Amino acid sequence: MKFVFQFFIALSFTSCSIIPATTQRNSIRISVGPGPEDIVLDTSSTSYPRLLASCTQRRKGQPAYNEICEVNLNNNSFKALKRTNEPEGMIFHPHGFDLVKNKTGELLLYCVSHNEEKKEHSIIIYRVFANHLEFKEKLDSPLLVSPNDVTASCTGEIFVTNDAGKRGSAIESLLKLKRSNVVHYNSDTQKWDIVANKLCYANGIAINHCPSDYVIFSTVRSNKLYMLQNSTVEKYSKKIIAQLKGLDNITYINDKEILVTAHLNQIAFLKHYKNANNLSPTVVYRVNIHTGEYQPVYSDNGSAISGASTALYYKGKLYMSQVFEPFLLECDAEDMK
Repeated sequence: MKFVFQFFIALSFTSCSIIPATTQRNSIRISVGPGPEDIVLDTSSTSYPRLLASCTQRRKGQPAYNEICEVNLNNNSFKALKRTNEPEGMIFHPHGFDLVKNKTGELLLYCVSHNEEKKEHSIIIYRVFANHLEFKEKLDSPLLVSPNDVTASCTGEIFVTNDAGKRGSAIESLLKLKRSNVVHYNSDTQKWDIVANKLCYANGIAINHCPSDYVIFSTVRSNKLYMLQNSTVEKYSKKIIAQLKGLDNITYINDKEILVTAHLNQIAFLKHYKNANNLSPTVVYRVNIHTGEYQPVYSDNGSAISGASTALYYKGKLYMSQVFEPFLLECDAEDMK
């Protein structure tokens, strides 16, 4: 819950922006568990395509819920996936995650997980099967101080955003202190390193899994979208792709374009955390990562979906997840091909 507090403090002291006008899209709600903050697409099964959603209850006073949910895209039904082989007593509070098929054909889910009581923040890796997730590995490091999102390549390289230099630091957010960073795990040496630092609230991160020549990540407080380039840690350098306010999670549409969500009205977002009836506007941008050109492809005052955190395109549909409410939004998006 500390990450939520820090995030809201940061957003509440950021100026609001006018919500851009976009094409009106027909939409339906898909029920899932509460707080489906991140979603990924899984088309590995011949039975049906599905979304996996990282679900956590983030509102105080509500029943605990910490699950990875599946949404069958043929009928929009959902269920929580059983997790097996986990170490005894392991605490699981999922946050950002990524789905990757590695070089050997193994389908892996990389999850940020928090244990606030022990001040332990980890990357937990699961093998993904049709009806369950099997624990494979838990990665810990002193550099994982406040992980927000994770992405991985097919060769096992892992990149994680730390949204703060000190977990739950309101001072960092209020004063825009550049203490956030991006860390990298080298699967060959099994070592962690910082590959981008002096950031203001690093948030979403994504890599084009194979090949993995560059990494894209967003920052909330500095309102910038960055690219990390080159293929070795020692040579990684960051450059600004675009400047957009309140950026959150990132998904690829193709090799050149991404979708990134944004929270333009940060005060409304804070109010939405306190009360579900308070609407928080949502904007989704389509960005060319090579030219920096962008356009809004979805916008809403919060009546359809409040505080959307991830947007994903698949076969003429735009799917959006959110930080608090227990549903995804599916929209017609044939024009986005």
